[in-house]
Amino acid sequence: MPLNYPLNWSMKFVADEMLGKLARWLRLAGHDVVYIGKLKLPPKRQDEKILEILSNEGGVLLTGDVALYKHAAKSGLKSILIRETEIARQLVEISKLLGERIEIVPENSRCPICNGSLTPIEKSAVKNTIPEKVLIANDSFWRCNGCNKIYWKGKHWENIIETVKQYENMMK
Repeated sequence: MPLNYPLNWSMKFVADEMLGKLARWLRLAGHDVVYIGKLKLPPKRQDEKILEILSNEGGVLLTGDVALYKHAAKSGLKSILIRETEIARQLVEISKLLGERIEIVPENSRCPICNGSLTPIEKSAVKNTIPEKVLIANDSFWRCNGCNKIYWKGKHWENIIETVKQYENMMK
């Protein structure tokens, strides 16, 4: 659906409950994303809260809900209707609308859990907080400034790389 307003990657996004996985991926790519599912509101309050956040703080709604998309548009709020269900295709859909590619670089990532910023930390700082085999296998670590979770390029990193490859192939 064509948009009648400019969008770019520096904008804040607000994702509805159906798009939790997309919210996490956009956070990995360094984007500020409020995920409404994390707020643990009753379903009837979620749409209301999304519209309130967008009205008060600005940003762009990401939703798979046609009714919510139309309601936001009628209210003059920026929104993107996500039609795809598979994550790589969702990322392509957004990238094409924004006219820019997505990049996942750990140094620019946000916490996929709480949306906090990540700060590189020394290996010695995590010595007593993570399993020894992880400490031996990795040299780079990041701490979330919001929830204090520690991140590293573990086995899940291979899945991330595979999804990024799928995305890149679809963007060609």
